This record gives sequence, structure tokens and C-alpha cells, in this order.
Amino acid sequence: MTLITRDLVLGLGVFVAAAIAAAMALEPSALPAVIGFPAALAAVVLAYGLLRGSPAALLLQMSATVFLMQAVFRIRDYQDKDVDFQVILKIALWVLAAAVAVVHGRRWLAILLKPANLPALLFLLWLPVTAVVSSNPTYTLVSSFTILACVVFCACSFARLDRIDVFAAMIAAITLFCIVSIIVYFAIPEFGHYVYWVNEERYVSGRLSGIAGSANNMALISSLALVLTSLEARAFHRLHPLIIPVVFMICGAALVMTNSRTALLIAVVIIAMSFLLSWKRAYAVVFAASAGLILFAVLVPFGQEALLKAVSRSGSVGEVTSLTGRTEIWYAVLKLWEMRPWMGYGYGSSVFVLPDHAGDVGFTTSHAHNLLLQLLLTTGVIGAALFALSALGIFLRAIVHRDRTMFGMIAFVILNGITESSGFTTLANACSLAFAIAVTLPPRQRDHEDDRPYQR
Repeated sequence: MTLITRDLVLGLGVFVAAAIAAAMALEPSALPAVIGFPAALAAVVLAYGLLRGSPAALLLQMSATVFLMQAVFRIRDYQDKDVDFQVILKIALWVLAAAVAVVHGRRWLAILLKPANLPALLFLLWLPVTAVVSSNPTYTLVSSFTILACVVFCACSFARLDRIDVFAAMIAAITLFCIVSIIVYFAIPEFGHYVYWVNEERYVSGRLSGIAGSANNMALISSLALVLTSLEARAFHRLHPLIIPVVFMICGAALVMTNSRTALLIAVVIIAMSFLLSWKRAYAVVFAASAGLILFAVLVPFGQEALLKAVSRSGSVGEVTSLTGRTEIWYAVLKLWEMRPWMGYGYGSSVFVLPDHAGDVGFTTSHAHNLLLQLLLTTGVIGAALFALSALGIFLRAIVHRDRTMFGMIAFVILNGITESSGFTTLANACSLAFAIAVTLPPRQRDHEDDRPYQR
């Protein structure tokens, strides 16, 4: 990344952050209006740069897209699925990203056509095909388009730019996202705090949701920044020694404030793997894991109930044993899937299908809270099988090229998918970005001995 590019990214970030901070300090209701002017100005500059093929413009577009993919600028009712300004803005950015990728298609198409990526390509093409069985075909087509646009835009970015520059743009956007969210948390508590409903009564919790819309979404994007920074730690350190501590301080604080223990555990596991597997005595990992399992098995019978109460937010054992109600959702999803096993109900359609069966679940939810079940429900056996083959192909490619970043990104998607629908609920999100990175990341050029993976 050139000095001009860095200054441009830094200047835009400071300008947008100052505009948002001023809006919240002066008049929170004027936030969209204040954001609108710098956003429009940035869009004009960005479009001009993209037409000229400027790498700086491509990096700015990446930053803007990553920042806005999970951003929410107004409180919406849970059942509100209408298209508003923020949805239009996100779709417009994905359209622009796809258009830029198409213009430079010859440079990146070979990445997706690699044998290991063919299942992923078929999976991406299958998503819009499910619109033929969807109750809302337009919603399915638009949602699946954002996933495809995310992948092809990453492919285009990696084909034209150095991987660390692309990652730096992503990390800068997420760090700014966390800064704004923490500011909103204290400035506008009813917007920045996670809000939930019990028996039609509204509660404002102490968990950080920021401008992500929910605590889980906030945890997802902040944990992605921590994982990606750890996986590319050596490259970031060479770029600037302060990048890693600043990202960990800001994004780590945001993650802790969400009180999302699953996201925190996933980040810790992947970060630990990234360091331990590059250690010259990697067999110690197996020993440590085995010893931990034995210790867990010995201690749990003597304090099982106390342990379960300690890890639950409410102190209830049932919250843990039911995975905060997820087991009821999974049972209902399986029953619904049995009615349409092959093609499902259409990609993204869980936001319409599951609320209509709230009586079967016991409460209202919009997705399956499990990646495999979500894909079975919305894309059927065909979609779930294609994704499984895609993940297997990515793992194999990561092992062959000895690329722990590629491995870590698909692991991030899979681990998050145990209790969440990961990157395949509706519009593209942070997990969709991790999937796109895993699919399109070119093999690392290993010029330094420190970058080599574990070898006996």
C-alpha cells in the first residue's frame, strides 16, 4: 500500500468518524442526513477512481463495503422486512462491486475455475436457482446476488492487489465499525445496547450491539477482525508495528462488550490454532487437548450444575442445555425441511417461513441458528451437499498450499455455523466475507522463513 493510499484511507475514515460523532453529539435523529453528504461525496470520488482503474479506489470500495455490510442506522421492528435506505445502500454497493469485478473478469475468473473451487462455484449458482420455489423470489434473488457479488469482488481484489493491502482495508473498516459502535453504545444507549423482548415487554440489556443491529452480529464482525489480524500477524507487523495492538484493543473491547461467549471462544480457538500449528513441536497441541479433555471429564461430574449456571447469562441450567432455545428451533426446522427436502424453501426465505411457524418453535425467530440446518431449510439437500463439498475443497487447497489464513477463514465459517446460520441467512455478512476470502485467496508467496508452516 502506497503512502498516498494510506493517507487517503485514513483521511476518509477520520472524516466519516467525525461526521458520525458530530451527528450523535448534536442530534441523533439527524444521523442519516449527516452521513448522507460524505457518503455521496465518497461515492462520486470512488466511481471516478474505479473508472480509472485506481488501486486506491478499489481499496476504498472494499473498506466501504465491509463497513456497511453489517451496519444498521435505524431501529427496525423484528418483523419489518421492507426495503429502506440502508438496504438500498448495501445493495447498491454490491452492485458496484459486482460491476467492477465483471469489468476485470479475465484477471480473476481462473481463481474460481480451479478444480478445488468448482463445488463452491456450483453452490453459488445454486442459491439463485432456489428462487423458483421461494415464496418471495425477488428477495431470494437479491440476497443470493450479494453472496455471489461478495465472492467475485474478493476474487477481483486479490487478483489486482497484494493480499495484505486487501486485508488492511478490511481490518481498517471493521476497526472503524467497532469505534463507531462503542461511541453509539455510550451516546445512544437504546440504539447501541442490545434490545430484546420477553412476553411483549421490551428490555435494554448491557450487551453491545452498536450499529450492527444485534450483539451477535457485533460479535461476529469484531471476532473476524481479531482472527484475520492474527492469521496475518507477521505481514501486519511488517506493515506497521502498531496495527496489531490497536486492532486487538479496539475490536477485542467490542467483542468483550457483546458478551457473546461463542464468538469469543471461536476467536480464541482459531487464534490459538494459528500459533500452535506453526510451532515446531506441534504434537504438544494434541497432548494439551487430550489432557484438557481428561481434566474436563474428571471435574464435570462433581460440579456439573454449578458449571452450567456459571456459563449461562441468566444463571439457568436450561439455557445451556437447550443452547438458549436453539434445540427447539432445530427440531422445528427439521420438520419443515422434511416437507421440501431437495430444494428447500428458497435461499433467504427463513425470514418468512420460520416466523409463520412460531407456534412450533415456541417463539419468533428468523433463521435456523445452525449453518447446515439453515442450508437444508432454504436450499435443500442439494445446496447443503454443495456447501459441504465446497468446504472440503477449501480445506484441501489450504493444506496443499499450507495457507493457514485460508484454513482459518473456512474454519471461522464452520465453527460459527454450529450455533448460528453463519454467512448464509439473507444478505452477505461478515461470515460471507470469510467464505469469500477462503474461496478466492491466492496461495501465499513465502519469501520468509518465519512464514513457513510447521515442518518436522
